[in-house]
Amino acid sequence: MFDKYIKAAAVTPHDSNTISGFTGSGWDALYIGVTGDVTMQLEGDSAAVLFKNMVQGTIYPVAPQIVKATATTATNMVVLESGGTYS
Repeated sequence: MFDKYIKAAAVTPHDSNTISGFTGSGWDALYIGVTGDVTMQLEGDSAAVLFKNMVQGTIYPVAPQIVKATATTATNMVVLESGGTYS
């Protein structure tokens, strides 16, 4: 089974703003365009966590609400919303 993504938004890291388009139902994945570290607060958390060495070209099944500018070195990130799965 594979996720079918129906919505995407470019990520602009910011230390307090939610990712553009976040509606409360959340994003379902994060695509990394260029390898680096990402500090993010996930949908169900109240604090951010640093994810080290996230690899370019990878879709990570996380639900980011905020991608912090502090300590984030990965670039060209995109968030994705799933519309179901297919096989």
